[in-house]
Amino acid sequence: MPMIDPRTVSASYVRSLLETIEQQGVTRAEALRGLPLDETQLAQANGRVALGVMGLLWQRGLQLTGDAGLGLKLGTQARPATFNVLGHALMNCATLGQALELMLRYQRLVSEAGTLSARRSADAVALEYRAHPGLALLPQQVEGIVAGILGQSRWLAGRPVLPRAMAFAHAPQADPAAYRAALGVLPDFGAPLTLLELAAADLEAPLPQSDAAMCALHCRLADGLLEALPPIGFVSGFARQWLASAAPGAMRIDDLAAALATSVRTLQRQLAKEQVHWTTLVDGARRDAALRLLQSGTTLEAAAQALGYHDASSLSRAVRRWSGQAPGRLRRST
Repeated sequence: MPMIDPRTVSASYVRSLLETIEQQGVTRAEALRGLPLDETQLAQANGRVALGVMGLLWQRGLQLTGDAGLGLKLGTQARPATFNVLGHALMNCATLGQALELMLRYQRLVSEAGTLSARRSADAVALEYRAHPGLALLPQQVEGIVAGILGQSRWLAGRPVLPRAMAFAHAPQADPAAYRAALGVLPDFGAPLTLLELAAADLEAPLPQSDAAMCALHCRLADGLLEALPPIGFVSGFARQWLASAAPGAMRIDDLAAALATSVRTLQRQLAKEQVHWTTLVDGARRDAALRLLQSGTTLEAAAQALGYHDASSLSRAVRRWSGQAPGRLRRST
């Protein structure tokens, strides 16, 4: 039985990949055609996209651009917006070393495709990247991640940061000149692991935009987002997150299966394995949305229309079942 991978990547990172593809002369419509990904998902500030769908976009981008160095291009253009809330925390760090610590702490906010770890020595820090077991990343995906760490480091420092060493486990994908231009060095290929080593002196130098208060503020926001991520490996957690951002008319199991790049049958089997029913998930999502609308002062009629109920009385009965209170009391309590 095929297994579903519910791990995700941030919508902001997906947007950055799309922008890189567009810069190669491919329209966004061409890049997204036929993929279970739309502008509504991409526009969500803290939205998430299934890794399987991100993999399909990478394949499409490589096919349409014919550019084997697409990952390098994505990485060299990394900016705070690439990493959303985490990016804003990074740009206010005191040093590059502090920024790298935040990258390690909040890496799941960007992508759950692999694990970034650090080995420290007296004069350097070696960052090692490993894809999760069973997940076959394209070489360009790995290059985009590692080049992105370097590109963001250079942007934060406001100056060139030259790696002491770089290595990839895969074979070279582009010409040596492309790697030198993007990274400043020619990496080792076919290495035991993927590695980026930076000098301690670069990590200890102060950053020009340091602001401790703003850094702390965005770290608190990042903590909240990290806590809200579902446990890795649980499809039901992804489903709840997806339903919370879905339009009422899009709360269909077919749409969720498409968002996970899987079949409805496989999705139903996985939910059953986790002892979760689809109808229960949808009912919970509608409940949360209805209570939010009513507590914000929305009229019962408007809330019923927004949530796809036949009429206000249908929603009223549902609210009483969920909360044990009349809708009017919920609205007055706010």
